Amino acid sequence: MKWSTSLLGLLSFIAVVVNGAENPRIIIVGAGAAGVAAASRLYQRGFRNITILEASQRIGGRIRTTPFGPGIVELGAQWCHGEVGNVVYQLASVYPGLLKSSIIADEDAVLIRSSGARVPEAVADRLQTMAEGIIESDQRDSFAGSLGDFFTQKYWQTLATPAYKDISRDLAEQFLVYYHNYERGYTAYDSWFEVAASETDSYVEPAGNQDIAWNGKKGFSAILDIVSGNYPGTTNTSLTPVPINSLVKYGKFVSNIQWKGSSDGDVIVKAQDGTTYEADNVIVTVSLGVLKENSATMFSPALPTVNQQAITGLYFGTVNKIFVLFDAPIPEDFPNTVHLLWYKSDLTALRQSPHAWAEAISTFFRIDNQPNVLMAWMNGAEGRRAEYLLNAPIRDGVLHLLKIFGKGLKFGNVTGILRSKWSSDRLFRGSYSSRSITTENLNTGARALGTPVRNAANEPVLLFAGEATNPVHYSTVHGAIDSGFREANRLIRYYG
Repeated sequence: MKWSTSLLGLLSFIAVVVNGAENPRIIIVGAGAAGVAAASRLYQRGFRNITILEASQRIGGRIRTTPFGPGIVELGAQWCHGEVGNVVYQLASVYPGLLKSSIIADEDAVLIRSSGARVPEAVADRLQTMAEGIIESDQRDSFAGSLGDFFTQKYWQTLATPAYKDISRDLAEQFLVYYHNYERGYTAYDSWFEVAASETDSYVEPAGNQDIAWNGKKGFSAILDIVSGNYPGTTNTSLTPVPINSLVKYGKFVSNIQWKGSSDGDVIVKAQDGTTYEADNVIVTVSLGVLKENSATMFSPALPTVNQQAITGLYFGTVNKIFVLFDAPIPEDFPNTVHLLWYKSDLTALRQSPHAWAEAISTFFRIDNQPNVLMAWMNGAEGRRAEYLLNAPIRDGVLHLLKIFGKGLKFGNVTGILRSKWSSDRLFRGSYSSRSITTENLNTGARALGTPVRNAANEPVLLFAGEATNPVHYSTVHGAIDSGFREANRLIRYYG
């Protein structure tokens, strides 16, 4: 039989009251995608005593849609990656016109050398296909060294075959450096020599378009309204609108969680401003970077070994963006996606110039719905160091690269610069998680990080959500939302 929405809501509420503390007190630390998802799922199942402690003055976390020029840009999460098995796509695609294929999804990415010459499309496609084949090779599973060692070895072996005799040594070396940069940006690590070739967990890519852009004034932030049942025109009557803003207390940087806080089983949460909160359960959704920096003092007593090893072993890297606004559209002949390939002599000259930081830029992207805006994608340690530079040298470095890789093209005057600084921001300390050699050596991973901490009565008092706790969809918004739903469902089952 089909249950009515009102009856389902009543049953949810009754379950909360009957099988546990009446109206259990639940604190969620962090109002990013995972925190909003957890709070929404709980609220929509009848839980009402929910408090979200958010250290900043906004919701969204690493979703950071920001006004820039005549429109918006995404300082954090930018594209919806995939369709099948992606909760973000499943939730958002029911709204006509909200999602569209990004202009970077045209398969027209161009490799440009520092001479200004473009690598012929057929050659670039062959090299790219070969590189992807090495990355996806089953032979990785039996290789004892790093991914960098594995890739480099297989790369040069493959290029030595007759099928690639037309590829010059210069181009081969340049492509190898580029592809390393590509992988660094994709997985947010500094070097593929820090990553094990053989991984016990692997990211599962949802099938379908990997570069889906957002329409509308709210950009990616619209997903927060959809999850919480507040998106205009919501037709899913099972999603009770969640008063997120009334649940959130802003400016609350959580400094300590006493998960064996009192004799009656309360969890005591302390914020840096001196305020204290008591709860029956706490869901921690802060970034892995924040856990790495603060977990030793954040939890009393110390976390169990399984959680500690995951925090230590999982990798948390940084990818940053620079958005440049011009007073004229980007030249038509500049491709939607440009990957940078350096001659050794040119790279040496760059390193000796005032623009040395610009080595961090691996790719330029055009921006959907913003014809006058160009985005530079920065990786690794160089990108982190660039966070501390002023806008003027950043602007000059970008223009220097455009003279090299946009040779002969006339760009307008720069009228605005906007950039992310994920590493130096104490509320994040990086962009997203991945696995490393340390992860494999400690035999840990996202599942271990998401293991709930139980008290002496075997009650799940401390729970963890966030993209870094998702074994198959780490590093993504859909992974974060899935994890928030997962931990909310854990409490729903416990109380119900």
